[in-house]
Amino acid sequence: MAETLEESEAVRLPGWMRLLAIISGIISIVAAIMAIINPLLALRTLVILFAVALLFIGIERLVVGVSGKSYRFITHRKAATA
Repeated sequence: MAETLEESEAVRLPGWMRLLAIISGIISIVAAIMAIINPLLALRTLVILFAVALLFIGIERLVVGVSGKSYRFITHRKAATA
């Protein structure tokens, strides 16, 4: 049976990553249930998180502007197989 490209490149996650995925899934489910039960609390929390994110983005932009240096995202490339 021939494997598809996705199946041949499938990699099993390390244990700590799987645990982190499970924990974040549980937190997401609990947060969704709380948002359904109390929408005003969810809205207030969302506004606070958005404000904190904007604060961090503003600080980062200010630091980049003052330093005059831009940054690049590091990408990992697969080794070419011939």
